[in-house]
Amino acid sequence: MARRKAGSSHTTISITWEDKELFRRFAKLVKKTRNGEMYESDSAVFHKILEEYVKDHSSETEAHSTYPTKDA
Repeated sequence: MARRKAGSSHTTISITWEDKELFRRFAKLVKKTRNGEMYESDSAVFHKILEEYVKDHSSETEAHSTYPTKDA
């Protein structure tokens, strides 16, 4: 399971800039402000993409660590 600091609600995920630019194509316009257009946050876009992914991969029921672990 993922490790996290107590009281922390968000994490940082490292991705390439190329992937981030592709990712941001899916952000929807939220509103227009006097400073310009405001789009959905990366967090909101990630959540929507993850929801769609889960629909096609519902058999995955256990969370896995991305860090190497030793078997006991």
